[in-house]
Amino acid sequence: MHRFTFSKSLICATLGIISLPSFAALQPESEAALAGETQRACHFNKDTSTDCTTTYRYTILTNNGREMLSRIDFSFPETDQLEIIDAQSTQPGAKPVALAQSQIDTRMAPNPDQGFLRARQTSIAFPNLRIGTRITYTVREHTAAKPLMEHFHYLMMFGPTPVRSDGFKSTFTAEQPIVWRSELMEDFTFTPSADNKTLVIEQKKPRFVNYINEAGNAYIREMPRVEIGSSNQVQEYFGNLATRYNEILAAKLPANAAKAVSGLKGLPPAQQVSGLMQFIHDQYRYLGDWRATDRGYVPFTLSEIEERGYGDCKDLSILLTAMLKASGIQAETSWVSRGSNPLGLLLPGTSSANHAIVRAQVDGQVWWLDPTNPVFLPGRSMPDIQNRWALVVDAEGKVRQDHIPEAAPSLSMAVKKFEHFNRDGQARTTAEVEMGQMTLMQLSYADTDSGVSATDLNLCNHFGKEISDCKISREKTGFVVPERYKVHATLTNLRALENLSGQQIYKPAFMSERWDSLMNYRRTGQLADLYMADPEKVTYDITLSGARVGKPINTCSVSSPWFDMELSSKRNKDEYRYLYSMTQKHSWLSHDEIMSAPFEAMLQQARACNEKMQQVVQLNSKG
Repeated sequence: MHRFTFSKSLICATLGIISLPSFAALQPESEAALAGETQRACHFNKDTSTDCTTTYRYTILTNNGREMLSRIDFSFPETDQLEIIDAQSTQPGAKPVALAQSQIDTRMAPNPDQGFLRARQTSIAFPNLRIGTRITYTVREHTAAKPLMEHFHYLMMFGPTPVRSDGFKSTFTAEQPIVWRSELMEDFTFTPSADNKTLVIEQKKPRFVNYINEAGNAYIREMPRVEIGSSNQVQEYFGNLATRYNEILAAKLPANAAKAVSGLKGLPPAQQVSGLMQFIHDQYRYLGDWRATDRGYVPFTLSEIEERGYGDCKDLSILLTAMLKASGIQAETSWVSRGSNPLGLLLPGTSSANHAIVRAQVDGQVWWLDPTNPVFLPGRSMPDIQNRWALVVDAEGKVRQDHIPEAAPSLSMAVKKFEHFNRDGQARTTAEVEMGQMTLMQLSYADTDSGVSATDLNLCNHFGKEISDCKISREKTGFVVPERYKVHATLTNLRALENLSGQQIYKPAFMSERWDSLMNYRRTGQLADLYMADPEKVTYDITLSGARVGKPINTCSVSSPWFDMELSSKRNKDEYRYLYSMTQKHSWLSHDEIMSAPFEAMLQQARACNEKMQQVVQLNSKG
């Protein structure tokens, strides 16, 4: 299970560095790297272990396809089994040649960055690969049953790939009737047996779906997928696990955890939650330990977690749940699918979730707490768990489906900047930046990860293209971040103006790049949905002096379901003040929304409004 990944790049919205791809489209089938066929037979055993035998056949169509097959890796837990039972290659016009055993290598797989993983890795390498070579290999796999699971759950997704699928057939058999749910699977047939203990899924005809030149924040959020299981009831999948969680929670709190709870007694609930999150952050490392066994969803006991001083998401979440309950705060351990692009539940089975968190009632509000993160903002859900389902364990061992809402936009950054130009066009700048939400959390994480001096240098570089004598003044950051946080900066901007045909032009970089990238999306025919990250509001209050501007800025505003924007100006003697605000209302922009007429109208208005900020500046003779 995973935790949130923080970027070291700070207040990137001010940079205006956005990659603009070439024309995006579905890749033509003629450019497929490989032609492939897959035939699989899987049996779900009574104990929910699985035995699968899969034969893969590929024909190399391009040099890229040759690279894709240069080495093929299979990683699997030590408790599972994997065997290459047949492998051969056929050169154009030649007979098949069996793969030599020396070309099959099995070894221990490397541990992940934050944990111990008893896994093995088998790799195969076919010699003399060239365009036209055909390879075939058959893999036999046994996947061991996970603790406390009585029902099987199996997922298949058919996302974009540079491989042309000429054939796909999977036959599933089980000791109990199979249930399934699918989405966008029109290119496949489903053939169940009369007793539903056999299900055959077969591709109707060759298919090739791949996307090219999409943006870096682009995702295909809907793709053909199917989930296969032995139940459609969440309680049947998770009931035994819920019982075990409550058994763990019923134990006495370990000494250190009990002392932390006692030390926070009497404080308001929100402060107690922050204190407990701080305690877990200070005392425990996020570290998964699967050396003894593949525990699946089952956490260590509370005493084991305290003894080790580390744990993965389910360990730290159940410890936090226990400490919150001991503090008199209603808390329930929950499972979610973590990441930028969550998929809806087709079957509420145990293969859908990849992360454990805590649902808590704090001052009449629901807080979704993730003790694996390196920073914490009270009351705010991280973007990677917003707007998705959650499976919640109650005190009676019942599991219910809940929903984590998308957070409402709130202030992430307010910049108040004063720039005084000298006669050479340089600007002496003072700035106050008020941060909140993800911008502040990124700052706090960067301080810990890279050091305060490196973070301050990063901040300085965001105030202009050529900065000198920059000084940053700010309070120390910590694990628990406040709702608002201020950064003060003084510096000299050596290139505050651009010289264009003898004219000095003032154009803040932050104003236009967002709209340019969305215009580019439409112009280049991109197809995916765009992930815009946490909903937010940013504001800029900029005052210029030491120069005269060519024209005043007329007030303009944009209001839409996706963005709101306002731009206005004021003049006070020889000073020019510009006020700008932009609110991003949602985390996602769908392809259909971006290509709609109302969205185009919004973009045109936003661009026209932004262009007013570009000014011809006449420097004063005395600066």
